[in-house]
Amino acid sequence: MPHHLKSIILILLLGATGQCAAQYKVTHMETPFNTPGSETGALRLGDTVLAYSSMPPKIVKGSTFDYSTAVMQIYQSRIAKNGKMGRPKPCRWGLNSKKDHTGNLTMDPVSHDLYFTRGDVETLRCDIWYARKLKRGWSKPIKLRGAVNNKQYTSTHPAVGRLNDSTALLYFVSDRPGGMGGMDIWYAQVRDGAATEPVNLGPQVNSADDELTPFYDQRNGILYFSSNREGGKGGHDIYCAVGSRNTWQPAEPVCHCLNSEQNDLYFTISDYDAASGFPIGGYLSSNRRDSYFLSDSMCCNDLYKWSVDSSLWVVAKDTLPDIMTSSPNSEFRFSNFPLALYFHNDDPDPRSRDSLTTVDYADCQLRYALMRSTYLAHQHTAADSALMTEFFDSCVVVHYDLLLEMLEQLRQQLAEGRRATLTVSGYASPLHTDDYNYILSQRRIASLVNMIRAWRGGALADALADGRLRIVQQPMGAEKINTQHSSPNTQSDPVYSLSAARARRIEITSCEIF
Repeated sequence: MPHHLKSIILILLLGATGQCAAQYKVTHMETPFNTPGSETGALRLGDTVLAYSSMPPKIVKGSTFDYSTAVMQIYQSRIAKNGKMGRPKPCRWGLNSKKDHTGNLTMDPVSHDLYFTRGDVETLRCDIWYARKLKRGWSKPIKLRGAVNNKQYTSTHPAVGRLNDSTALLYFVSDRPGGMGGMDIWYAQVRDGAATEPVNLGPQVNSADDELTPFYDQRNGILYFSSNREGGKGGHDIYCAVGSRNTWQPAEPVCHCLNSEQNDLYFTISDYDAASGFPIGGYLSSNRRDSYFLSDSMCCNDLYKWSVDSSLWVVAKDTLPDIMTSSPNSEFRFSNFPLALYFHNDDPDPRSRDSLTTVDYADCQLRYALMRSTYLAHQHTAADSALMTEFFDSCVVVHYDLLLEMLEQLRQQLAEGRRATLTVSGYASPLHTDDYNYILSQRRIASLVNMIRAWRGGALADALADGRLRIVQQPMGAEKINTQHSSPNTQSDPVYSLSAARARRIEITSCEIF
């Protein structure tokens, strides 16, 4: 996402204190769209259909909501050319189940395939399902294959974004282990109804509390979601983070007038300003005070529309030419060579005998960074723990940031007509045979090549394809490790020793610009 667009989008969403309420209007939708039950996840599909999830109340003894018999279903409403919406009815696309909750509908912005959630009425554990777009309607839905769904954990709240190379990314919410705490947002690549191994979005997006209901703004490269983390107005508040995949700017709350003291969830965008692409309207769900409920407002969310007065961002738009014309110095000034990039043991593709991989280094690095606590748990002295902490801070994390800085400078050089050659060496720790370690070092270099090809939606892909960017690969195999600074206990658990951690790496040894 261009820096100038990111800046202006955040100006609009975060707002200025005292002015934000004038920019945004939040309107409670009336019946029949809202009921004393729960309505969530309003999403406009094209210009003609509004879809959302509804769990109308099953009433016992006159006023009590009976959760044991209420079942959520997806509803649809036709939108006329004049904007008037027809009476909502259960959707006719074959998605709903009579025995399971069905909801959280989302659409792939490119293929128009549908993803949604089915949840067990008793346990509330959810799986993500998928229906392929046909010439007319959608296919019979099937449970998403691959590693996203897990019988032990819930997978819910799907959202789909596309990279510039057309790779489809499924963002979803899960309580599976390996996250930051509570419910986290994860992503996986999806293709033909199957998903790859999920990756946590990391601490820029997730917290120790719950993150729910992601929505990805494909036009502007912004992820919206809700969180009950500390510092909000109350309940779940709506946040946004700029980026994609697992490269994000720190999440920020959206304009305070969109959030309430109650729960605010399922933020979506339905309308954009034609000239600028700024979001100007959409939906959210909330149990704020004017929502309908029987006896307990905490049980039931309602649908709300939000809109923004586009005349109030003229000042922001007027700054666009100045921002766009200010360009950084084009001189290539990166000098952090060799740049070492680190891996967990046998990553990527453990036990593989293939020298290539489909995994990219961004995924490897994030998985590794999230294993900090595991590595620290295997240290047996305070000194070893301090050294391991410094390794994760100064090497695993900082070196990845330096890689992203180098790629940006490289992109600028190539855009100015230059050519470049990167030289990359690959290493492994001596915990396996020589021939396996040689193949593993090849695979690690391949993961970096994959990342460079996919970086920023393929910004360097054409240069790789036509030879303007060459990568010289030097797989080196195992490197003898030095254990003299580790305690005997750590040496007995070599996978988690600092010496082995330093050996499992690739190094960008040089970048020549022509």
